[in-house]
Amino acid sequence: MFLSPGEKILKYRKHYKITQEELTTDKISKTYLGMVENGKKSLSKKTGLIFFKNLEKKLNESGIDFNLTYDELMESSEIQAEKYLENFLNQKDCLKNSKWMIEEAILNLNPIEQKKYLLRIANFYLEKGELNESRRTFAKFFQRVSELKRYETEFLKFLELNAKFKKYEVIMLIFKKYEDDFKNLKLSRAIEQVYYYYVLSLWKLEEGSDITEEKLLFLENLKSKDVKKQIFKILGEINLKNKKYDEAFNIYTNLLKKATNLDEKLEIAYSLVELYIQSGNFVELKSIYLKLKKIKEKHLEKNNMKKFKLLYTLGRIAEILNRKTESKEYYIEALIIGKGIDVPLNQVIEIIVSLFKMFEKSDYYSLVSIEKEYLRILENYEDYKPVIKLMEYYYNNYPQKMAEKFNIFNNYLE
Repeated sequence: MFLSPGEKILKYRKHYKITQEELTTDKISKTYLGMVENGKKSLSKKTGLIFFKNLEKKLNESGIDFNLTYDELMESSEIQAEKYLENFLNQKDCLKNSKWMIEEAILNLNPIEQKKYLLRIANFYLEKGELNESRRTFAKFFQRVSELKRYETEFLKFLELNAKFKKYEVIMLIFKKYEDDFKNLKLSRAIEQVYYYYVLSLWKLEEGSDITEEKLLFLENLKSKDVKKQIFKILGEINLKNKKYDEAFNIYTNLLKKATNLDEKLEIAYSLVELYIQSGNFVELKSIYLKLKKIKEKHLEKNNMKKFKLLYTLGRIAEILNRKTESKEYYIEALIIGKGIDVPLNQVIEIIVSLFKMFEKSDYYSLVSIEKEYLRILENYEDYKPVIKLMEYYYNNYPQKMAEKFNIFNNYLE
């Protein structure tokens, strides 16, 4: 607690059952003391010294040690709060301090000092890796900021943290609060990134259908090619989701022309694959499949995450194009590469379902190996879609093993 001089007097007086009469003099009334204690009157140094000496005398008469100095009594709650916050900002372990005490300290400061300390604390949390606490503190800071000028960099940090924690509603609210400011501010990379987070939030909140040409006029003024690419990728996803295939195709092909490296080209190619699958354009799907095969054969890097994604995509396309042998090969290779690295488990499950569906009787040993891997995955990631296809395989090829398999999966269900 951060107490004013009057509140400290009241605290000691109530705790030790001292009356107002015992602290006042002929020249200082009980009414005045009461107003000091309630914060209606400020306490001068001269009067404060009188109250301090009377309080000290009364406690000494009762045999009680008075562990407060005159300077400590007269210290304002604001100065105490500043000292507490400075101590917090100079320590190594930011988790030792009570968040409630930090909030209490902030509220004891004047509005200008509140903003100053909130900004320092937000950056302090960021440096210490306490990202969510940093995000929350930035939120308190921007609640107190009416104009964005001078705080573009901090604002971008705040948006990045909200995106990290998927707080897209917050991004939309804060964007609308400062929307007029953006129009008046000189375009910088920070401000351009703000527009990216705006479009990202529209997409994530499924408000992409509300993106009109008028809302996208800012794109014409963006100078950063990277930011433009990021935004157009999202617009492509929005059009794809809304089944506006021609618009999505135009965006992706334009991005493909401007792609400068293999990674960029692959990411756009994966988006085009989704577009061709959804729109049923199997001619173009076959064409892009052949291009991806060449990349796999000649240019694939050693990065296993990238390998997995390419193999997963090739297996999926081959399955759709009814090239089962090729699909199985790609899927099995993807599972081998994906083992032991942090690949998307939903895609691993999708691969397993497809393999169980495609396997013939002669694939028994491959099936058993993948079945074991699936059981391992089930220990931490519950998804029972492959079970149906697995049981169908055993029913069609090894019906005598059905009871054994039922028992195995019943144990997992329990």
